[in-house]
Amino acid sequence: ASARRVLLVDRPNSVQTTLALGNIAIDRRSPDYLPMVLMNDILGGGASARLFLNLREEKGYTYGVYSSFSALRYPGPWRAGGNMRTEVTDGALVEFYKEIRRIRDQKVTSRELEESKRAIVAGFALSLEQPTRMLNFAITRLIYGLPADYWDSYADKIMAVSAEEVQRVARKYLNPDALQLVAVGDASKIKTVLENYGAVEVYDSSGALVAAEKH
Repeated sequence: ASARRVLLVDRPNSVQTTLALGNIAIDRRSPDYLPMVLMNDILGGGASARLFLNLREEKGYTYGVYSSFSALRYPGPWRAGGNMRTEVTDGALVEFYKEIRRIRDQKVTSRELEESKRAIVAGFALSLEQPTRMLNFAITRLIYGLPADYWDSYADKIMAVSAEEVQRVARKYLNPDALQLVAVGDASKIKTVLENYGAVEVYDSSGALVAAEKH
């Protein structure tokens, strides 16, 4: 999608808001795949990532917040999200967009990049001890037509990704003005918050459109 869209699923009396932001990104054969792996890991890949450290550890808005992306035969979505207490929906959205803009506007630190690289490579090394993972690697290479030495050189290629490449893919695929924003929660309490981000389309819990207001 080339423009932001704001969708609200009304769940009356909900004590939490489930937030999801995302858009279509890349397919598995994209040359941007490995930089995306690093970028996503640093931004929201786990408990040491920026989103988690900000929204959970610093702000206490949520028990967990993460980002991920799906790259298959066709381009799949990059998305970030989590469950927030209703009363901090506004603050959580501010921090989501803040972190998305930060990884676009500033190069990641050398420490963040190296720690992410080491964690990914260590996880890959451990997976080589699991027969089912080895089989999945072989299947992935065949399905997507990856080079015969793809997995042999995977760790080296991860270690070679630069901070500039991480910033480049963040700028390319994480456009704050085109991210689709979905919230599930009590509309009576969070609709005005969402209106700060555009016209809000309100749906009921069965997916039927209740209202779409101009902004």
